[in-house]
This record gives sequence, C-alpha cells and structure tokens, in this order.
Amino acid sequence: MKSVAAWAFALLATTGGAVAGSGATGLAPPPATAAAAAADVASDVVVSTRLSPDPSHIGDLLTLEVVVAYPKGFTVSLPAGLSLAPLHLVDVAEGPVEPTGEGLRKVFTIRLQAFDVGDLETPAFPVTYVDPDGEVRTVTVPPRSFAVERLTANEVDPERKGEDPPISLPYPNETAETAIWAVLGTLLAVLVAYGIYRRFFARRTAPPAPPPIPPHEEALARLEALEARDLPGQGRFQEYYLELTEIARAYLERRFGIPALDRTTEEIRRALVRAGSRIAPIDPDAFVRFLQRADLVKFARMEAEQDEARRAMEYVREVVEATRPDRGASEAGGAGTDARRGGPGETNRSSKTSSPTDGGAS
Repeated sequence: MKSVAAWAFALLATTGGAVAGSGATGLAPPPATAAAAAADVASDVVVSTRLSPDPSHIGDLLTLEVVVAYPKGFTVSLPAGLSLAPLHLVDVAEGPVEPTGEGLRKVFTIRLQAFDVGDLETPAFPVTYVDPDGEVRTVTVPPRSFAVERLTANEVDPERKGEDPPISLPYPNETAETAIWAVLGTLLAVLVAYGIYRRFFARRTAPPAPPPIPPHEEALARLEALEARDLPGQGRFQEYYLELTEIARAYLERRFGIPALDRTTEEIRRALVRAGSRIAPIDPDAFVRFLQRADLVKFARMEAEQDEARRAMEYVREVVEATRPDRGASEAGGAGTDARRGGPGETNRSSKTSSPTDGGAS
C-alpha cells in the first residue's frame, strides 16, 4: 500500500509541474495573474492634483494642476475632448516633461469656472499612458473637492440696497469757486506768457540768408579754380573738358533759365535757337561747336592740345563776361564780338586773345 500511495503522489506532482510549465511556455496566464500585472504597471503611474484658489467665489477662474509621475519610456496625455461638466472648461495647457531622478513628471494645467455655490468637486477623468511595449492604458484622476462662496457673505437672503437720497451741495460752494478761479488764473497766466513771448522773442527772427552768388561770379570763380589746377599740363584733358563744359552749362542754366546740365548737346542747340535774342550776344552755333569739340575729347577720347584747351577756357570766360547783367550795352556789344568769333575750335587770325596761363598770343 505504501508503494502505491507513493506512486500516486509522484504522478500528481508530475501533472502539476506540466501545467505551470505550459503557462511559462507562452499560454495566457490566469485572469488573476493578468490583473495583478496591470495593477503593477498602473502603480508606476502616480497622479496628484492641486486646485487654487480654494475657497473661491462664483465665476472665479480656477486652476487645476494634474501632476503625473511615470517611469521613463512611458508617454502620458489627456483624452481629446475632455469634459468636466457641470464645470466650465476654459482651456488646457500641457507642460514640458521634467526628469525626477529615476522617472519623469508632467503637469497639465486646466483652467475652470464654477457658476454654482457650495461644496463642489471636479469630476473624475482618465489620463492615458502608453508603455514601452506600445500598450495603451488609462489611470483615473480622482475627484477634487472645493468650495465656492457667495459674493454676499453672511447673508442668507440678500436684498438689493436702495438708492441713496440726493445730496444737495451747499451754496456758495467754496470748493467749486476755488477750482473755477484756479482755472481762470491759469488761462490768464498762459495768455500773459504768450503775449510776452510774442512781444520779445517771436519777432527775433534769424538773420536773412545771404543772397545767392550771381551766376557770372560763380562761373568766373569756378573757371579760376579750374585754371589753377592746370589739368591740361598734367595730361588730364578728359577731366578738364568735363568740368569746363559743366561750368558753361551751369552758367547757361542759371543766367538764362535754359535747362543744360542734364541735356544733350543737340537739345541745348535747339533750346538756344528757340531762345533767340534773349541769350544775345551768345552765338548758338559757336556755343554748340564748343560743346561738340568737348564731347569728342570726353567721350571719343580724341587727343587735345594745351593751347586748344586754353582757348576753350578763354571762350567760356568771354561768354560769361559778355553776358554779365551789370555790363552796359556798349560793353556787352564789344564783348559779344569776341563771343561770336566761332568758339575755341576756330582760330581768329585778325584778333588775338591773351592766354592767362602762358601770357602769350594763341
């Protein structure tokens, strides 16, 4: 009998070991075991809440902070379309993930409003988290109690306060009279100050600006400065003719009002022809020949000579002297003869022009 009992006990022991082994080889664990595993994971996700202000008044903005502590590798979030009725949900803000040593922490800030009075509580709602294996689970945020007080404290049945009776101002009202006299005195002081300013300071205008330099004086001064630089003697004919024609054009524009600085030679010729006797004694053809000769040197790089450059300078000077507004009619006629000789490109054999640079005849 003892041997049979021992054999039966050994058989039962062998059968129990297979069932456990089959569970270890991939079969689903019993329901109690699965629930325990889920509880272990859920215990790793801890939720706490803070509500402020508490107590509050009806309509106050309440801040509910949901602090979720969870292991690394997990992600947590609030459900979409979160509703906390009967409380009014204003907005939800999600804070950054913060490390806490071995785990992580995340704060969700929910702003609410309550429009009832008394002892209230926030409804429970879930927080969703995903573990490293991708399994989605939820943990419930417990309700949070808070108190909302009346705006009319210590009154069970408040009533509207009646209107105050009208207040009669005493007459005479010294305060009003003082204010009126102060305003009038201030206005009077402003008027007096303004009159003093107009009398002694406003008329002290700045001295008038000096009159502009007459066109002929400006042109002659620029010609002297250009001549003193002796650009032809340095072989800088292009620069010389560029400045010389600019002086002549500027004088023509300032003296006679003919646009010349930004015009082509042909446009200047037409303007001179239209001007007629207004520009006398300037010969339009001679002036245009002077500009054309200068254009050949400036733009076509035509070779020029120093004597020719000096004659061009003398021609511009003669034009300026002949058309000075302060010159008499007889002098204007005499100078006009020189200005009409044909420009610097032509040599007048019957007359000689003294050159300011070499002192001889050209």
